[in-house]
Amino acid sequence: MKITLETQPKDNNSKVNGYLFVILMWLVSRLVIIFAMQVVAPFMHTSPVHPYWQPPYPLDYTRGFFPQAGWELFSHWDGKWYRKIAVEGYSYANDGNQHSIAFYPLFPLISRGLMTFGIPFEVAGTVLNNLTFLGALLLLYYWVKERHGTNVARWATAVMAWCPFSLYGTVIYTEGLFLLLTTAALRAFDNRQYVWAAVCGALASATRATGITLLPTFILVAWQEKKPLSAYIAGLCVPLGLISFSLYCAIAFKDPLAFVHIQKTWAQPSWWYILTDAIAVGRDSLIKVVMVFGGGYMLWYFRHQLSKTAVTYGFCSLLLIIFSGALMSVSRYVYGIVSLSWALGLVFSRHNRWGYAILTWFAISLYAYAFNFSIWNWVA
Repeated sequence: MKITLETQPKDNNSKVNGYLFVILMWLVSRLVIIFAMQVVAPFMHTSPVHPYWQPPYPLDYTRGFFPQAGWELFSHWDGKWYRKIAVEGYSYANDGNQHSIAFYPLFPLISRGLMTFGIPFEVAGTVLNNLTFLGALLLLYYWVKERHGTNVARWATAVMAWCPFSLYGTVIYTEGLFLLLTTAALRAFDNRQYVWAAVCGALASATRATGITLLPTFILVAWQEKKPLSAYIAGLCVPLGLISFSLYCAIAFKDPLAFVHIQKTWAQPSWWYILTDAIAVGRDSLIKVVMVFGGGYMLWYFRHQLSKTAVTYGFCSLLLIIFSGALMSVSRYVYGIVSLSWALGLVFSRHNRWGYAILTWFAISLYAYAFNFSIWNWVA
């Protein structure tokens, strides 16, 4: 009893300090994004930002556009598609044009639910993504802390919060929700909470295509670690979100794979182009190559220190991304693999100077990405 009384305040302080650290990382990094988008971009652009574009315009929204402070700046690119789904529902036709059925349903469905309280979509989508991103950071922090302690947990959290592609945890995209669900599913599976792993896994597969990689992850780890039958059932529950979406497509559009077939209307680079452009030091292509293959190397190097669930999920996700053909946003998809933030946190915990230098570069790039996103420049 004496030991319990003496250690309890320390445990409570540690938990409070953990919460405060995560919230601080989330808040300060989000303020950098907000400052770039809501203050700097409107101040610098008082006339149309793309006067050199000629018809046909890349998107109708970009014609004569100039940024004005407000919620609309968070809804560019995919955000406009999610708005269309939440407000009007899905559309699809096999006519060679782009349609909203390409986007998975959970994020716009929850946004629609928030809109029933009188909240505009731009507010609902932004708040949803930011809060779920904060939840993902908290889950990552405590998952890593359980295995490596506070130092590595802080570095891993800082990596996820400050990576330039964490921009998509603030604007109206699915990154926050997807990271929350996949991290919750993986941590639950590690902790033998198979019902929770099954629920979060099914929801993840209704959020983004790469959510389906939780299926082979759970099955392979269950087999390797000789887990009980409930672990295999958790894996088999993962596709339920995707299957539900497919059933909807079959009923509404007579095509259960409409969300797959529509992908051909989005132009995608090839790996040959990405690799040759990276060799020529094309910045975006070089980032893609480093993130994909550097991420794979980190997973292999730390395979005995990360949890087996995290390693297996990381490799399954990378393989799906590599062979999916959807390569335009590879960097953003790789960022959505939580295992890589954990692995990079391990690197920085051992090499602090490199960690601080790279996080500084992350912060500068995050500001630049946010600014460019707000003026309709493609980021990832």
